[in-house]
Amino acid sequence: MRWLTRILLLSSTVAFSMVSLLCADDRVPVLSADLRTLGYLPPVADRDVRYYYFLRGAVTFLDNQTLAVSFFKKNEHPGLSRRDGSPGSAVVFHTVFFDPATGRVRDQRTWGNAANSTTLQAFHDGSFFVQDGEWVRLYSNDLQENLKRNVDVPGDIPPRFTVSPSGRVLYEFQEAYDAKRGWLTRIDLLDTASLVSKQVKVTPGHRDDTVNDTQVVYSLAAAVDVPLRPFVYRVNDSEPAKSPQLFGPNSYMAKDIAESRCKSAAFVSNSVLVVTGDCPHLLLIMAGRKIADVYAPEYRFGGEIQPSRDGRRFAFARANANDPPTRVRNMELCVYDLADKRIIFSLPISPLPQHKLAFALSPDGSLLAAQTDGFLYMWRLSSPQ
Repeated sequence: MRWLTRILLLSSTVAFSMVSLLCADDRVPVLSADLRTLGYLPPVADRDVRYYYFLRGAVTFLDNQTLAVSFFKKNEHPGLSRRDGSPGSAVVFHTVFFDPATGRVRDQRTWGNAANSTTLQAFHDGSFFVQDGEWVRLYSNDLQENLKRNVDVPGDIPPRFTVSPSGRVLYEFQEAYDAKRGWLTRIDLLDTASLVSKQVKVTPGHRDDTVNDTQVVYSLAAAVDVPLRPFVYRVNDSEPAKSPQLFGPNSYMAKDIAESRCKSAAFVSNSVLVVTGDCPHLLLIMAGRKIADVYAPEYRFGGEIQPSRDGRRFAFARANANDPPTRVRNMELCVYDLADKRIIFSLPISPLPQHKLAFALSPDGSLLAAQTDGFLYMWRLSSPQ
């Protein structure tokens, strides 16, 4: 489970606070901004807490020249919401686009009413996908709207959308309950230009899932208290697989995952899968084999993994193993380099987030940005060799 970034950890010209520093110490941020001066609205009611809980892609690099930071803000002109998706509620979903080189705000957009399903995710060419509740949009990298449509929500749960780490493939996930089979998840492979479904698969309900260009790896919602057992749906398979399990139950890999007690998996590229989450391990797997095991018993790794688009680096958070999950007192943000086979960046997160922690790497892995509640920071990393 991605507990470390999804729970409550502690029970236009705009004037804003920004510091740009060029320093030999890569732990000093080259950008820091107070998002409250840009309209960031801290959660007040339980409803607001849920909005931030379900917000995905809060920090996203469209490309190496544009950083998108999304949050909820007060609607200055609330009223009736229209059928075209025009927002009317008191709280709206909003994105600020920064220039990483200068720290200046390049543009801002308000998408729609705050909802329990909101996301902004980038494609490989800098264009991006936006969801606010039942509305989805496609935008070019110069912020021109290319497509807008209302999605069909047959039940009470809006669909989820996920772009692969390479930025080339878009999936839709829709949960539904069947009286005979229980919870089910429908997977749609979408055309990134029209959002039309190209391929459909129905699986047992997901507890968690991760994607690359050709695979969806998921764990079952019904298997909460058992060791992680990843299942896989392969998009390009011409014939049904003999077993939907990613690893055979008696394989060395399945045993290593069970012994690790990790709770989730995440793709960092088309070839590398990371198994971690609420455990002291980062298991790196390629072609069904373990290529590395970052073991740190003094830490508990979070399940949220954010890779660079080139697949070389990924960012993650970890907490002190002695801290209970519901009262974390010490947390670090880290970056692992797959080519160097080591953690190349590690920094304590301060102040600790009360409601929202989000982070992302630039496509080339040279920049790391993080949002902790109403504050944004960005660091310049050593250049990949």
